Formats: sequence, structure tokens, C-alpha cells
Amino acid sequence: GMQHTDLKGWNTVNDDSIGWIAPEVYKSSITREQWRQDLSENSKAKQQRAAEEGHLQFAVAPIGKLVPYEAPPVMPVERIPPQSIVNLGSGRWLFDFGKGMSGVLRFDEGLPNPIVPENYPRGHTVFTRSDDEAFITVVYGDSLELKTGDINLNIVAGMGLREAGHKNVPGMAGPCFPKDHGKGLLQRDVYIAPNKDSMFFANARQPLFTSHGFRFAEICCTKEPPKSVSAIAYKTAFMEWGKFDSSNVLLNGAYEMTRNALNSNMLGTQTDCPHRERFQYGGDLVADSPAAMHFFDLSSFYSKIIHDWMDTQWDNGAYTETSPWQDLNDYAGIGHGAGETVWASLPAVLTVRHAQNYGDMKLVEESFQYHVQWLEFL
Repeated sequence: GMQHTDLKGWNTVNDDSIGWIAPEVYKSSITREQWRQDLSENSKAKQQRAAEEGHLQFAVAPIGKLVPYEAPPVMPVERIPPQSIVNLGSGRWLFDFGKGMSGVLRFDEGLPNPIVPENYPRGHTVFTRSDDEAFITVVYGDSLELKTGDINLNIVAGMGLREAGHKNVPGMAGPCFPKDHGKGLLQRDVYIAPNKDSMFFANARQPLFTSHGFRFAEICCTKEPPKSVSAIAYKTAFMEWGKFDSSNVLLNGAYEMTRNALNSNMLGTQTDCPHRERFQYGGDLVADSPAAMHFFDLSSFYSKIIHDWMDTQWDNGAYTETSPWQDLNDYAGIGHGAGETVWASLPAVLTVRHAQNYGDMKLVEESFQYHVQWLEFL
């Protein structure tokens, strides 16, 4: 069974912060001893089947030194009300939150029961369900179609992905391109419940263990828009110590836009974007880490990122273009595993900047030999 618990009186940091999101507690009647026995028996049965089929696989033990997580935790830091709600028809509602962010939608009063339109709008069809289940979809995006006024789905995925699939691979399909995603990639939450469970949607609050990059969100399909909807913005909980203000509105706006972009791309790693690739490239950090360190105290956050790259260094001394390594743009490097030279030099560059800003010579000593191996490789 499942029991929902509430935690009262959790202190907030400031007026823009939100309290702790109450966890969902899953309870089982099985004992710990029985669980361990079942786990052991299932593992042995799996190995036996693999041996009988002739492809026994051996697990590889983790390598390296296990250390505590260095960076501050990712936390919900701001609750943002919608600036407008637009009826797009067919039970589809467009919420505009006024600025981009990394986060999710929260429904403090739950969701209304869904309706079934004559035709589901693009992006809101769900195939992975049974006939006796009802569903509500939430599609996220950061821009609107000029002609239709709904979310521009073509630019959600990036990497040249369009409604017809990848620009270089006609008809791209597979598990990364589900049929109900319209031959592209969607940022989407799906709430599914049995038709007979009329209280499920009323008790829904927000998705767990995910985040999206968005300003706009479409909710479909309900007769009326959900009440008490807000966007919950996430960020890594480092201290913000840099401020800027002037008499020039344009400069102030540029500052706020940059600050917001950095916050949206620092959820445990520093990514290139919070929704499309959502990946940690060396190039972004080479370019904007000096500015970021004026905004925030990134002493532990950037130390963690340097260690990320040290963990991915190849035996030949090559640093990778991304952390973790994903075999991206290796053709632009100068050897197997080496990323494009400037981007892959991020660990050494960031170590110097980290020492200049925070005076952490211990990190320099720890990482020095790794950077020497990179220079020898070059």
C-alpha cells in the first residue's frame, strides 16, 4: 500500500522559497529477510539462464575511490504563479510563468478528472496505457508557435530534431523516439489512473525525480483548468553572493537573464541547456565560469566538476569533451577519447580559476598530475 505523509512547519529560506515537498512513503508487507532471499534467488536464476543460453555476463566492479558528494544539494527554491492561462480548445490549457526555469508543475489542489476530446492535440497522445485507464498530460516548452499560439514542439529536443525526425537520419525511431512523441522528443509528464479511481487525479501533486526546462506548460485534457497551479524552480543550493544593479533597464535585464540561465543549468552539473541535451560540456564552463564565480559561491560545486573530469580521463592522458564521456565529437579531437582541444582543457583551466578565486591549493595538488598527463598527451 501507499501512504502520503505531510511534514508541517518546515522553515523557508526567504519569501520566494518553498517548503519541503512531502515524500510519498511506500510500505510493503514483505520482511527484509524475505526480500534479501528473493533477491538472491532471482540473481542466481538469472545467472543460470544466462549460462544455459551461452552468454554469461560478468559484472565489473566499480573503480576509483568512493567519496561523499561534494556539491550542495539540488533543492526547490522558488514557487512561481502563472502570469496567464489560455484556453487552447479541446480541453488543453496553456500556462505562462513569465520566465524560463528548471523545474516542474505543482498542483496544490490536485488535477480535475480528465475528459476525452474528439482528437488529442499534438504531443498529448499516450499509447503506453490500457483501455481502462484515463490520463492527463503536461507538456513543457520554452517558446510558442507564432501561428498557432501553442508550445513549439520542434525546438524542444535540439540536435536538429524536427517533426520528421533527425535532420540527418530520415525516419529515426526507436525507444528514444516513442510513437506518441510525434517523431520528436517531448518534455512531458503523464498522470495515468484506472477509470474507476476517481480520486487519483484529485490527489496528484507533482512529479518526482525529474525536472524540465520551460516557461510554458500545456495541460490536457480537462474541462476546466486545474486550480492553484504553480511552477517549482529547482537549483543547486549554493550561496549567491554577487549582485548588480544600475540605472539602465537593458543592463539590469541582461543581468537577470544571465543569472536565471546559470541557475537553470546548475542542477548537480553545469549543463548546456536544462531540457534538450542537458549535458555537461567543457566548452560552456570554459566560456562562462569566470562570470558564474562572480554570481555564486561555486567552490565545492566546481571542485566536484573538476573531479568529474578527472574520473573520465583516459589512460593515454586525454581529457574528454563532456563529463561523462558520450563518444561525442571524438572526430574533432586528436586521439581516441580526446574531446575538442579547448573544451577538453576545461579541467586544467577550471582548476586555475578555482585556485585564483578560492585559494584552494589542495585541489591544485590533487589534480596537478592529471593535468600534466593531459599536456603530455597534447
